[in-house]
Amino acid sequence: MHVIAIHSVSDPEGFWAAASSLDPPEGVTLHSTLPNDDGTRAVCVWEANSVDAVRDFVDGNSAGMSSNEFFEVNPENARGLPA
Repeated sequence: MHVIAIHSVSDPEGFWAAASSLDPPEGVTLHSTLPNDDGTRAVCVWEANSVDAVRDFVDGNSAGMSSNEFFEVNPENARGLPA
């Protein structure tokens, strides 16, 4: 399943430094990271077996730097998902 993470970043410098060095666990794949110009907002496209797998990984590595929202993509209505 594909999972969207929406980030509201309060510490852009720390968040993006941490994000650049992370290695997702097996079964969790990051396909796209789409930040705004100043790095305070971003949308990421993940693939995993559950929303919780993405949530646990992202929240565990962005605590204190970002508040995050997650949802499962409805593939019937989606366009442009990674194959």
